[in-house]
Amino acid sequence: MATYNITSDLQEQLDDINQKLEKAQSEGPLTLAAQTSGNAFWDYLKSCEQYAHSGNLQSQEYDHDMENVLALYHLNHLIDERHLTPLLRTAFHLPPSTITPEMLEANANLAGWVSGDGTLYAASRYCQLDYRWMLVMVYYFYYKIFPHKKHGFVPPPQTAQHPEIPSKATVAIIGDWGTGVWQDGGKGKCPAQLVIDGVLSQNPDYIIHLGDVYYAGTSKEERKHLLDLLPDSYKGRVYTMNSNHEMYDGANGLLGTSLQDPMFHQQQGSSCFQLAIGDWIFVGLDSAYYDDSMLYMKGSLCNSEGGEEQLGYLGSAYRTGKKIFLLTHHNGIEVAKDGPTPNETLWDQVVGAMDQHLPEAWYWGHVHNGIVYRDNLSFYIVGSHTATHKMRCCGHASIPFGDGSYLKKASHGTDRTVDYYACTHMPGPTDEVQKLRVLNGFAMVTITGDTLTEAFYEVSNDYAKPKQVWPHA
Repeated sequence: MATYNITSDLQEQLDDINQKLEKAQSEGPLTLAAQTSGNAFWDYLKSCEQYAHSGNLQSQEYDHDMENVLALYHLNHLIDERHLTPLLRTAFHLPPSTITPEMLEANANLAGWVSGDGTLYAASRYCQLDYRWMLVMVYYFYYKIFPHKKHGFVPPPQTAQHPEIPSKATVAIIGDWGTGVWQDGGKGKCPAQLVIDGVLSQNPDYIIHLGDVYYAGTSKEERKHLLDLLPDSYKGRVYTMNSNHEMYDGANGLLGTSLQDPMFHQQQGSSCFQLAIGDWIFVGLDSAYYDDSMLYMKGSLCNSEGGEEQLGYLGSAYRTGKKIFLLTHHNGIEVAKDGPTPNETLWDQVVGAMDQHLPEAWYWGHVHNGIVYRDNLSFYIVGSHTATHKMRCCGHASIPFGDGSYLKKASHGTDRTVDYYACTHMPGPTDEVQKLRVLNGFAMVTITGDTLTEAFYEVSNDYAKPKQVWPHA
């Protein structure tokens, strides 16, 4: 049987979802629609287990579903050890796992490896095989069968959040930053601390967080891992966004706690925002709330249930004639073995809202990496429009990750598609997993009139200050 180190904080979170499930079960049987939704999720997790039966995980063609290969195994063992309610089995039909402890011991590659996009597979904190991600699975299941428990969507603000438009300003962009403070091996500070310290050392006028508070975006996590780490001096000058992880608690933590806090009063309770600087408009959109994909992993601005107002919000900004700096949590471009390709649903929605144009700049998180795509990739051409576009991934502010082979390949050669990706190995590793890791970081952008200047930085316990890594200083 597995043995888990469950802290009091984690057990408090598990108790919260246990109580939600127990209360729901006491209110009567599930509707047919709820049963169907719940069973579809269990079937998905069963399909993820098949990777463990198909040979060595590290040698298989990489797929994001591999991240959930041990979900049923851990969920069942957490029930056996009385951390999760047995109602998951008896009332909500959690299937047994087909993975055995012997299989895990025999599969030595579970000790750690790096996938093509830099995702780090290991059992340590915040890596992809961390058992604490099971909090995500149970919260997601709960809202899958009880979607009416989600927080209602808050439409984009209709009034200007900053009526005075500065001609020049600097903006720090951090993505997937919400781990909070944790002990990172033998290091003095964890990446989330290093990143916020590095950002503040640059004294930006604004800070934008691209979303992801871990593990499940609960109210407690939003308070402890986001709000408590932001300085009061940035009240009204920091923005945050919805994401797949905020959606796991039905966006209740984000929309009911973080965006009700005075720190974010300028967003008026919405997960969307606009910020005008010089001849640019920063437009932050919610790519998670109306995403139909399993575990909110693909990203979408709207679906049959709503979200069309976001398309109008982006379209109205575009039709001002100003340059558009778009921000979403989900990635506009996929990291793939054969090179970058558009994330079609989200990409097409953005292009459609902007009258068949792309934004001049688009930053996202979700992929735990820092990536600068070339400004003139062939698929940027929409119709007869051939302008250059600044497409950047900035999702590397706290989660451990490694040197992705797909990105290494894409950044070399005369026909390279990537100008920069995060690949500086962590100096002075204190454990085996840290030997696989590269440094976390953030981006800084400066607007002066119609001009945009960008810089990516890396942070380390061994650096006295953040180090600019792109463009080379």
